[in-house]
Amino acid sequence: MNQHETNEIARRIASAAMEFAPSHRPTAAQAADAASVLHGMLQAAGTYGVTLADFDGVAHFARLAIQLVQSRDESR
Repeated sequence: MNQHETNEIARRIASAAMEFAPSHRPTAAQAADAASVLHGMLQAAGTYGVTLADFDGVAHFARLAIQLVQSRDESR
C-alpha cells in the first residue's frame, strides 16, 4: 500500500466520521483504529486483487470500520 492509498484511507475515515451525529462521532483513537482496520482489510483483500474501488462498489467500508471499532469499545 502506497502513501496515496494511506492518505485516502485517512480522508475516508475522517469523512465517514462526520456522517455520525455529533454525540456518536468516533473519538480520535477510534478513528485511528478504524483507519488501521480498513488498512488491514485492504491489505488482506489485495492478495486477491481487490482494491479500494472494489470495496466502494459493495459497501461504505470506512463507516463500517468506525462502527466495528465503536462496537468493540461498547462491549468492553
